Amino acid sequence: MPSHRMTPDVAPGRSCPDVSEHTWYVPEAEGGQDRLNDWCRTVGPPVVSPVPTVNFGGLPSGDTLTVVSWNIDVGGGDVPAILETELGLACDGRSSRLAPGADHFVLLVQEAFRRSNDIPETPPGATIPRAVAEGVRPGERLDAVEVAARCGLSLVYVAAARNGREPNDGKREDKGVAILSTLPLENAFFIELPYEAARRVAASATVRDESGRRLRLANLHLISAAGPSRALTTGNGSRLRQGLAVADAVDQAEARDGPISTLLAGDFNTWSDRETTLRRLKEQFPDSPPPLEEGTHGAFPTDHILFRAGSGGVALLENSYARLNESYHSDHHPIQVRVHFAE
Repeated sequence: MPSHRMTPDVAPGRSCPDVSEHTWYVPEAEGGQDRLNDWCRTVGPPVVSPVPTVNFGGLPSGDTLTVVSWNIDVGGGDVPAILETELGLACDGRSSRLAPGADHFVLLVQEAFRRSNDIPETPPGATIPRAVAEGVRPGERLDAVEVAARCGLSLVYVAAARNGREPNDGKREDKGVAILSTLPLENAFFIELPYEAARRVAASATVRDESGRRLRLANLHLISAAGPSRALTTGNGSRLRQGLAVADAVDQAEARDGPISTLLAGDFNTWSDRETTLRRLKEQFPDSPPPLEEGTHGAFPTDHILFRAGSGGVALLENSYARLNESYHSDHHPIQVRVHFAE
């Protein structure tokens, strides 16, 4: 398998990503740099709005945070519905509010999208994947930036690829991952995964309680399958290489920032709970909950939450890891866990 090692130094000759404004970790190995650059130049810049526009209050020491991870099938998933029904958030601009007794939360979204004409026009010869064919659903089709604004949430969004060549309702679209929260999102950084059939980018940010205990969250979406030639090149280890790359970048960030509890979640595109990618990552995240019994994408266990407690006084609440029964019009079921910040 080619190297999964990451570096904060973008290789000479690459024009993208722009590291002047945000922290990035990119593949150290030279292979695939041209392909990553080709995909990267078609998308808009990351969006980081670290402070909620609504004051939801702090997270008291001894309290619990709900974390939900969900692949929303680009515009297919009804994000406002899950915010209201599962997380108790009434979205009403600066009047948004949590229901009495509802937890603070972090929502990690894969296949999030953004529509904006700040996204560049199609460069000549660039790789533009086809737009995702979304199922019909009720309600508005809101992108990640619009949801954050409407609900008063903090936001970290980063695109990996375009969502089709043509504008949708007069605006260009890209797609990637997003983190939305009722808490401030600190120390955001991005991880450009090693190239395997398509460009993928993970996002990370940190939340804390009122006593300063910190939890880093990393949101990833691994490749589903590589072509035959790529499988020969990587020893059929595409997901493993990308998963280890995310772990390597998170470890480098921890070496830089100091010990911290870490939650890794997203769409791993795994076919089995016994897949090597999961087994290797669980060695590095030893406090992960047992696998879910139900599939999250049809019968397949594609979505996961992994955890490393570290020395941060943060732990997963026992028996809180679950698949939500409702898919909210996505092709994936959301998964959630509750995280306890010790007094």
